[in-house]
Amino acid sequence: MTEPIFYESRKQGINWTYAIAASLYVLIMVGCAPTLKTVARATDQTQLARIAVEAKDVNVREAAVEKLTDQTQLARIAVEDKDGNVRVAAVKKLTDQALLAKMSVRDKNPYIRLAAVEKLTDQGLLAKIAVEDEEWAIRKAAMEKLTDQTLIAKIAMNDENVNVRLAALEKLVEAKLTDQALLAKMLAKIALEPKDIGKITNQVILRHWAEKDPQAAIRGAAVTRITDDSFLIHRLKIEPSAAVRSAIVKTLHAENSLREIATTAYHRQEREQALRLLKKVFKDPAVDVQRAHKSLARRVDSLAAEKDKSKLLSVALKGEFDVLRITAARHLSGPAALEQAALRSSDRDVLKVILAKLTDKATLDGIAATADDRAMRLAAANKSGKQSWKKIFDTATARGATVQMLGNALAAVSLFQDVQPDAKEGVQLAALNLIRLGNESRIPEMVDLLEGYGDKRLAEDYLNCGQPDLDDAGRDWARQRGFSVGTGSGSHRATWRSGR
Repeated sequence: MTEPIFYESRKQGINWTYAIAASLYVLIMVGCAPTLKTVARATDQTQLARIAVEAKDVNVREAAVEKLTDQTQLARIAVEDKDGNVRVAAVKKLTDQALLAKMSVRDKNPYIRLAAVEKLTDQGLLAKIAVEDEEWAIRKAAMEKLTDQTLIAKIAMNDENVNVRLAALEKLVEAKLTDQALLAKMLAKIALEPKDIGKITNQVILRHWAEKDPQAAIRGAAVTRITDDSFLIHRLKIEPSAAVRSAIVKTLHAENSLREIATTAYHRQEREQALRLLKKVFKDPAVDVQRAHKSLARRVDSLAAEKDKSKLLSVALKGEFDVLRITAARHLSGPAALEQAALRSSDRDVLKVILAKLTDKATLDGIAATADDRAMRLAAANKSGKQSWKKIFDTATARGATVQMLGNALAAVSLFQDVQPDAKEGVQLAALNLIRLGNESRIPEMVDLLEGYGDKRLAEDYLNCGQPDLDDAGRDWARQRGFSVGTGSGSHRATWRSGR
């Protein structure tokens, strides 16, 4: 019995379906618009070259180029294609150094030049491009392929773009540059904004800026990216800026590091900040820290009953915590002990307390002549009647006067607990000049003096000058008076390190 015709037809139908599908695939491959799937399946270099040149879809052409290995075809596409992305894809696959050299210098498309530079090996040409190309990204790419450390150092110091300078600096540090003097010179010369610090991860560079940069804004940005708590703890002990010290405490990574600061930091502000972070971040009740704080408070209270003047003097000069020194100074008495404290102390809070206790003109004149602290000399001279504030500020602003003299004059005013009316104009002008000069030697004094000698305009100057401690002071001044801080046309008579 023969099989049903229908069954035979079904069998033939299946075969014909396969044949039709195969035919359609061939038609798509050779006659229809190629797709990304077409390129993905293709292995024939001739077919890929045809797609790379003839396909209308730029993405398809680019995909085809990425699968090409034929250097002749790639060279043609790199030079002739009308689409920049396709050309870049071709350049990235070129091996012809002569063609790459030509394109890296002459091509008008910066993306083509960049792609060519990334494939170059000629050190001489890379050196030329690293110095001369108008695009900083291309100069950076060329510099990163250089091996000449002397040239890289010159780029680090002289390139007009901070991204190139920082990249050159990182390359030298990572290459373990042995010339430390040259490294220090480069670090000192590179002009930075605080936002630029976020581009750096190298810990050697960050440590240098955290220690050496004259701007608190730069030091503050650097410490937030440092990973070594032991470095941060050491830095906290000698950092003059309260804003930077606060940034250090916030940056500490380990619970034990915060515990150490909470119990040993000189300034009350950092001790209390570290305790708060222990509780908030680590959910640590910090019973031992709170016990240490109470113990310190008892030591402070005990100074009220201390009768040994030499011991009080010693604590006022060398106490390990700020509250100990200040409290010892408050309880210190006797002309000889007070004079010794005035002559030898460098702590402005102690000097402020001592100055208020001094009344003898001869003693004040002696302090004005020989005190270790220059600001204390000027303050004593004013209190004794030897020099007026006008004379002090005139001398500090006369031709040939140094920025230190100006800072000392301003600091002298800050040592008086009462506002000195005759010094108000001098204080404001000195503060603005120190901002323009970018001198941070008297930032604590400038912060303190805003309260008694400032006004809304000076507070806005502080806010807008670009120095973090002064910014904090301006915000505090506004907050205490019920003002809100927002953007607008606030006073900005002086900008940090503007020179004017």
